[in-house]
Amino acid sequence: MKSFFTLLLFFTTNLFSLPLEVSSNEEPSLYEKLLSLDYIQSNISNKIVVFSSNLDQKARGWVKNDANSSVQELAYLQATNKSYIRLRMGTEANKEEGFAFLNNIRVNLRLPKTEKELYLFIGDDEDEDEDGNAKSVNMNYSETPTSVGLKYFIKSMDAFKANLFAGLRGVTNPVIKLRLQYPIAFKYVSFRPVQYVEYSLEDEFKEETQFYFDHCLAGKKELIRLSLSRYTQTYLKGMNYSAQLSYLGVIEHEVGFQLYSNLSGRTKLNSAEPVNAKYNVIPTTGVYNYSSGIIWKQRFFKKYLFYELQPLVEFNQQYAYNANYVFRANIEMYFGNI
Repeated sequence: MKSFFTLLLFFTTNLFSLPLEVSSNEEPSLYEKLLSLDYIQSNISNKIVVFSSNLDQKARGWVKNDANSSVQELAYLQATNKSYIRLRMGTEANKEEGFAFLNNIRVNLRLPKTEKELYLFIGDDEDEDEDGNAKSVNMNYSETPTSVGLKYFIKSMDAFKANLFAGLRGVTNPVIKLRLQYPIAFKYVSFRPVQYVEYSLEDEFKEETQFYFDHCLAGKKELIRLSLSRYTQTYLKGMNYSAQLSYLGVIEHEVGFQLYSNLSGRTKLNSAEPVNAKYNVIPTTGVYNYSSGIIWKQRFFKKYLFYELQPLVEFNQQYAYNANYVFRANIEMYFGNI
């Protein structure tokens, strides 16, 4: 194990120390290229954009029979294509539950000519919406199967924003999900109700309602958000609900933070058996978890590498409402046009 970390440290040091700066007459060696993070990121990003643009040409030809395009048009589409891959790797230190790894991949292959209607999606289909707006902080951080499918944006809904996702969640769980959103702007508050309806082979029906109340402070670099949500599910008795108050801000370019307090509750119990044998607490209805924390996210290398830190404390019924301290750390790397 010690030798492994020594090798990892050596490799990481090389990744950040080789800038690939060579004279105009000297071609970098293959060894230098493979150990250059810039070269790897640039090479993969180019392949993502080219693949997405070529796929777009095929799709456009199938739909409208105009697959032939000029070289100038193809170059423009590749330059404006916002396809990307996000790799997210992290760890969690939990006082009650111990140590865990948190890994996630998200792929958006947008088709330049049809991206307003359709794009290929890979990743957690519940971690954010198509506008990049993060959902309320998920305090459970349960392992979510990777979803693969297509998102289709419905344009005939007038003021409503709607999309339909169809694909696989995991390997053997087909899912179809409809998302409706109706943003309303008032004088001091922006109101955004969101409704999800989904059906999957394993979980059957699930519906969820979310309300976002946003108030921008002076300079529009700081935001106060109240998030309310509730959902029901086929095999879930009653209804689960949550509320979160957040303060979001941007200190400088590519540096952001979020302070939040969250509570989660339920109206009925699926089981009266204690969840945690250590504390042997019999679960009850009502609010079962309170939590508060901070999220700090910052770019620390070039434009494609970020780190995120999240310390929090929660008071959960299964731990007899004793303070449970949690610390999460993540690194995100982006490939593609960002």
